[in-house]
Amino acid sequence: MPLSEKAKNLLIAPFAISPILKWCTLPGIIGMLLIALGVVQKVGWLKVVGVVLAAPVLWCYFVVTFIFVPYLIFDRVRRGRAGAR
Repeated sequence: MPLSEKAKNLLIAPFAISPILKWCTLPGIIGMLLIALGVVQKVGWLKVVGVVLAAPVLWCYFVVTFIFVPYLIFDRVRRGRAGAR
C-alpha cells in the first residue's frame, strides 16, 4: 500500500534538517561557546560572531521544538477526534 503524501512528509521532516546539523555542529558549538564567553566578558563582537556561527544549529532546534513537535501533537489530537466521531 503506497504512503500518502502527508505520511511521507511526516516521515521525511526530521531528516530534512539533518544535513544542517551534520555540517554545522562544530561551528554551532564554537558559536555557543563564543556567545557564552562574550556574555561573561561583556564583549559585544564575541556575541555577534557566536550568533553568526550558531545560527544554523539554533534554527534547527527552533524548527524541531516550536514547529515540528507541536504539529505532531496537534495532528495526533485531530486524528483522535476524527476517529471518535
